[in-house]
Amino acid sequence: RPSRRASFRFSLQLRDNCKCGSCLHPETRQKLLDTGSLDVNIRPSAMQVNEEGRLEVLWPDGHRSVFDASWLYRYGQSFMHDTFEGQLDVETGGLRPPVETWDRTRIWKHFPEIAYEEFQSSEEGLKRWLELVYKYGFAVIRGVPTEKEKVVEVVHRFAYVKETSYGVTFDVVSEPEPDHLAFTGRYLEHHTDMNYREKSPGLQLLHCIQAKSSGADESMGKSFFVDGFYVAQWLEEHEPTAFHILSSTPIRFQIKSGGKRYSNLWPVILLDNQGNVSEIHYNNRTMGPLQAPGHIIIPFYHALKLFVSKLRDQQTELVFQMLPGDLVAFNNRRVLHGRTSFDPTKVTRHLVGCYVDIDEAFSVYDSLLAKGV
Repeated sequence: RPSRRASFRFSLQLRDNCKCGSCLHPETRQKLLDTGSLDVNIRPSAMQVNEEGRLEVLWPDGHRSVFDASWLYRYGQSFMHDTFEGQLDVETGGLRPPVETWDRTRIWKHFPEIAYEEFQSSEEGLKRWLELVYKYGFAVIRGVPTEKEKVVEVVHRFAYVKETSYGVTFDVVSEPEPDHLAFTGRYLEHHTDMNYREKSPGLQLLHCIQAKSSGADESMGKSFFVDGFYVAQWLEEHEPTAFHILSSTPIRFQIKSGGKRYSNLWPVILLDNQGNVSEIHYNNRTMGPLQAPGHIIIPFYHALKLFVSKLRDQQTELVFQMLPGDLVAFNNRRVLHGRTSFDPTKVTRHLVGCYVDIDEAFSVYDSLLAKGV
């Protein structure tokens, strides 16, 4: 039970969150009350629990606010504790399952996949797939028709495509004169995409529409994925100094493309205001020279070596051959991806990709959860 002093301390939050029609627009549910004009020392004139079990508050100017118990319970955790609860969206966060980090063994044990027909045919199928993306940062749709436009149709099931400098969609296929290593048959190291932008895309989709080889033993370029959150947590537990360096040292990622230069700073491991891992940013191909104090240089490279070594650990990475009809979606700010090498003179491999604002996907997921789907 809060003390009288504590209850006065939270009076301001109650007044600021009044739900009456003059403080909150009844249709849009957007705030009308001017928070900046509130008296920061405001105290209720009277308070009571009415017959419906709701808290009624009378304010000195005669204004009346009513709060139901469920709202008070949801927000009371942050109001009553001397900690920030910004990491949890109390409107929807309690509905989502816990995020699950994984290594190769864990992800193969519960491989996150769904059939295209299930994904397309019902809200239950859509919710199940979005839940896999949320929990594991990675999910596969099997049996997607192998037309180029299908990846966009899949996105339109739950969101919109985020157009980038590479277009609405992009083709990952070997080219005679490539302007990007992805368009060759070379090995592609573990990476997250577009760290050089103001904000790297949240969700990436890759749809395999062609994969064939002229030789039975020829590798067609296997895809691999690593849970960056798992690697970061492993570092924090086993190599805390390396974890601290990678989460506190800004790295410049940069690229020249289409006659333009893009550049931005990110730590490899980004933490939220609670100190929890929230994003991973790494691409060796686009990392610029380290600009840091001299005493940071060697410790940083040592920390990065540990990070990369864990990425390459066979027990860490998921490796499989994408076949025509496979569509992979992954959190580009959590899961690192790459590809084994192949001979483009003997192998035809064609993926179509695009990006999506990940919060758009998760808002649909939250809506489906709230509906009880």
